[in-house]
Amino acid sequence: MTIQELAENRLQVLQMRAGSIVDMEIVLPANRKRIKTEFVGALENQFIILNHPSHQRLGAAMDYVKEGTEVIVRALPEEGDGQIIAFKETIKSVTTHPARLIYLYYPNEVQTYKLRAQTRIPTLIPAVLSVEGKSEVGVIKDISLAGLMFDVQKTHLPEELKELSCEILIEGKDAKKLTLVGKVCRVKENQEDIVSLGIHLDSQDEQVQAILKDYLIDISVLGNE
Repeated sequence: MTIQELAENRLQVLQMRAGSIVDMEIVLPANRKRIKTEFVGALENQFIILNHPSHQRLGAAMDYVKEGTEVIVRALPEEGDGQIIAFKETIKSVTTHPARLIYLYYPNEVQTYKLRAQTRIPTLIPAVLSVEGKSEVGVIKDISLAGLMFDVQKTHLPEELKELSCEILIEGKDAKKLTLVGKVCRVKENQEDIVSLGIHLDSQDEQVQAILKDYLIDISVLGNE
């Protein structure tokens, strides 16, 4: 990577929108704690500010949210054209007044990953599947630009699902409704009347990226730190 490319990657941090969701991974002595939080802001070459998650969400990792602890941050910027950014940095300080905030050193290096059609991102997103006028609530287990895996009870769905067109309704941030359209290409029977449906999505990259911005859960599959 050239010096110019490194500089451009670092500038992407400044393009992140305040209030957007980021994935923060806290490096603990024996393991790691991954949690979602909000990006508050950044001052170029000085620091990055993140919202401090609650004690209930952090659990035992609370004691390690302090000066000197390493964290890994991953995000999908609003204007990033599907570019995931990721960097590893150290906590500079933690404030409690007037708000609980985490200050990170500004990263020397920011990696970028292009979200590709074949990249599957593990999720746990509740959604409603509609097939031939019948609907059922289920969970999106993973998603890519090309398709997704949907776990759902088959009780109220058609008996033969393969090759049927379908819609997946998701409630995004601020109660915004997002709808994906696709076709069931694979059906796997599970226990207790649950089926896993492999669904091929029509070309709708923007909708998938919008979902990932609202439900940024685990994008570690896109590259190593």
